[in-house]
Amino acid sequence: MFRRLAVLLAFCALLAVPLPSASAQSKPLRLENCEIPIGAQGATKQAAQCGVLSVPEDYSAPNGRQIEIHFAVLPARNAAVRREPIFHFEGGPGASAIEYYGLAWYSAYADLNEVHDIVLIDQRGTGKSASLQCTEIADLSFEDLKYDLDVKAEIAENIERVQACLARLSQTNDPRHYTTANLARDTDAVRAALGYDKINLFGSSYGSWLAQFYLRDFGERVHAAVLEGTVGPWDRPFLLANLHADVSLRRLFDTCAADAECKRAFPDLEQKLEQAVKRLRTAVRVSGTSSLTGRSYPVVINATRFLAAIRSMLYQGSLIGSVPQAIAQAANGNYTLPAAVLIAAAEQPISYGMNLSVVCAESVPFYTADLLAAIPDSTYFSALPNDTYSELCAAWRSAELDESEIAPVSSNVPTLFLAGDFDPITPTAFALTARARFPNSVLARFPYQGHTILPNSLCAQRLVRAFYANPSQLDTSCTGQDVPFAFADAQRLTYENLTTPTFRARIPASWSFIDERNGMYFFRSPDSIPEFLGIATYRLAGGAPLQRAAFEAISARYERLFEQARISQLGVTIVQYTFNTDQEVYLGGLITFGFGTQSRAVWYAAPANRFTARFGSLAVEVFGSVIPR
Repeated sequence: MFRRLAVLLAFCALLAVPLPSASAQSKPLRLENCEIPIGAQGATKQAAQCGVLSVPEDYSAPNGRQIEIHFAVLPARNAAVRREPIFHFEGGPGASAIEYYGLAWYSAYADLNEVHDIVLIDQRGTGKSASLQCTEIADLSFEDLKYDLDVKAEIAENIERVQACLARLSQTNDPRHYTTANLARDTDAVRAALGYDKINLFGSSYGSWLAQFYLRDFGERVHAAVLEGTVGPWDRPFLLANLHADVSLRRLFDTCAADAECKRAFPDLEQKLEQAVKRLRTAVRVSGTSSLTGRSYPVVINATRFLAAIRSMLYQGSLIGSVPQAIAQAANGNYTLPAAVLIAAAEQPISYGMNLSVVCAESVPFYTADLLAAIPDSTYFSALPNDTYSELCAAWRSAELDESEIAPVSSNVPTLFLAGDFDPITPTAFALTARARFPNSVLARFPYQGHTILPNSLCAQRLVRAFYANPSQLDTSCTGQDVPFAFADAQRLTYENLTTPTFRARIPASWSFIDERNGMYFFRSPDSIPEFLGIATYRLAGGAPLQRAAFEAISARYERLFEQARISQLGVTIVQYTFNTDQEVYLGGLITFGFGTQSRAVWYAAPANRFTARFGSLAVEVFGSVIPR
């Protein structure tokens, strides 16, 4: 995925013929049992086998300084029918594949892991692999939110930090060798050391760029590739980011206008956006809450930060439906949503030095005055500069490449492109362009997805499984059933009183009773792809016993729940899960509260594109109405 600094991927072909991968390490490869934390708090663990491989930092000097590449293998659960492994290429550049697997991808790979080993590599410069993390920047992420700085001021503030980071890292690493070409070499060295002949690739965002250049240099090793959020240096994603965000936001405005409830709730979104930006010419100090930890942080909201937050919300299908609400609230002086988005950005673990090493070698040097002058003004995001890297790159040391080294890649390897029509940074147009260079490819377009698709779409997960099994035949028609997102604060529900042997509560009037499991009563909405509600009371004081009782009731009805995040405040605990039904990927939220020996629990679940928009109003309304009998 594109992370906080947005992303560009390219390659540096230092040698005309790649070095043999097996020469990277002469020692036997050892794998040890390990566990990968799952969810924001790592409440559960997934068993894996972890290893370390030594490779040259500079492949043109194979006997020079060596660096250690850390990786993890999740063995296929059904070894009897094991197929080609899947190498997961994470976004960034600068994100740890191992860490982000536990934060974002674990549920998306659950079924794939049945017959495929999943290989996660902390690419050089990330995670534990010779990290180029600039703590001088990362450690001040929350502190910076306290001050009234626009994008240009933030860049100026970070130039000295970048210089200090470079001086520190240069004692042990040479950032010039942290290029995408070398990441591809490292990947093939891991492949060879593990003894795989043919592999599958899955690349998301920056990972799709790395995947393309792995295909260029090592395509004979690839059985099939899936690219999500496809991008290449020729796409100029940084310079066009504001224009692509314009397209995404315009599409959202049109979608809202075509939805009767959204149009009624937000009839003048463009005007509200203008009002919000005008209002924030004078910065406002607010308090924002982390969606991962529940902690509050002071945040100064100004016009550029507000627009950056809106652009970030367009990345995720689960947040797109909340953009009209965020705009309307900001026009009235309420900045809760953008503050939470800015805090979430500050929480993202990314190696800034690695990000700069790639972008400053493979993107910024190819900006020309004519190219910069040719970029049209943005309609909605004109307050955000098109070029946010050049000044930082002037303070960083990176590889020097020529234009031939960032030329578009072509491949005959079977390739599936996944594209979200709301993606504001790697739009569908990029995938269409790439597909013309990949004659043996298929494009699956998702009308209501943003930048990240696989974790949010059951259709995408099924397509990927089918494609890896048989790339020659693929029916993509399920994309037509992509779940439209719900618009927060737009739907008006009416409620009716409900009495059971154990509690009284109010539930949506049109929802029907399904069944009772372990003391929890379950209901569903009348939709073809329904939302679900569960209510229970227990004679427990709260804490772990209450959480366990509620979870056992929910898991008796919904299988393979993966915990994403847990927040506890003033005796109330909210736990978010992800799980699949036979229809779609769902997110679920469990709210529990214990007082004395009377505890209550409310469970709400909806398709990923709808959950965030509905949870705050529906689940909280029901939770506040529950009275034990």
